[in-house]
Amino acid sequence: MHPKFFPSTHFISILICLLSHHFPISIRCEDSPYVKCNFLVQCNDEVGKIEYPFWVDGDQPDYCGHPAFKLDCMGFNVTIEMMYRKYDVININYEAQILTIARVNEFFIKDILCPEQNATMDSTLFKYTSNTQNATLFYKCPPGFEHPATWKFICLKFGALDDAFFVLNTSLATELVSICGAGVVVPVLATAAQGFMNHSLAFDQVLKEGFEVKWTVEEGQCRGCAESGGRCGYNLSLSQPSCYCPDKPYSTSCPTIKAPPPIAPAPTALNSPKSSTHPFSSQDIFLSPFFLHCFFY
Repeated sequence: MHPKFFPSTHFISILICLLSHHFPISIRCEDSPYVKCNFLVQCNDEVGKIEYPFWVDGDQPDYCGHPAFKLDCMGFNVTIEMMYRKYDVININYEAQILTIARVNEFFIKDILCPEQNATMDSTLFKYTSNTQNATLFYKCPPGFEHPATWKFICLKFGALDDAFFVLNTSLATELVSICGAGVVVPVLATAAQGFMNHSLAFDQVLKEGFEVKWTVEEGQCRGCAESGGRCGYNLSLSQPSCYCPDKPYSTSCPTIKAPPPIAPAPTALNSPKSSTHPFSSQDIFLSPFFLHCFFY
């Protein structure tokens, strides 16, 4: 006659508790920062999946990234605002922490909108890379002005067409400051500028390729969080980075989870006639910290 199997009282208590709490607590787990920030957004193939310190407004909570690195996805276009000016995001290199951007709404199919202000960066967050150099756009130059080292074009300024001159030579740009009425500094890629000089790139292509900046916030700090199994984020209340882990947020990384000690075999009907055997014993159950956190958080 085969012995009957009866679950232990302890096992039944755990099972009832888990089942009774499953629905409301599973919602809490889905709303945890660890889960929310593990959901990566991709606006287009060129930029790829968005990771910390960036976050996408409307698709991710603001605590998933640094406040100054908010991105907007409008269709397939990705933009970022810096110093109250919007830029198109062309590429993000997370390994080198380099962001390639271009000024927004300055280029049209037929006409070019004249930039009216110098491009400025927050030096506490970004710095130009060695592949970025300054070009200058000059307006209101004297009638009939010509120079072989300048590129003349027509752009829209305050709704009217105006002559403008594109200058890459910094020495010449210094001279033209006293000749022309207005000038705007525009960062460009050094490689694109070289292409313009050897006539492989047109003027508008140089500007459309944008320029590079390197972000300097939390350099290397996120790597430790990711390697420990966490997801990088930002604590808005403390104004500092945070590491979202399965159980709760930590400052830099997730703690190492130690394996439980070895458990002695459960008694069976063969070696303990007085005890009933069952397929599941309270000693055979191991619930991971994340599993327990999701049910009892």
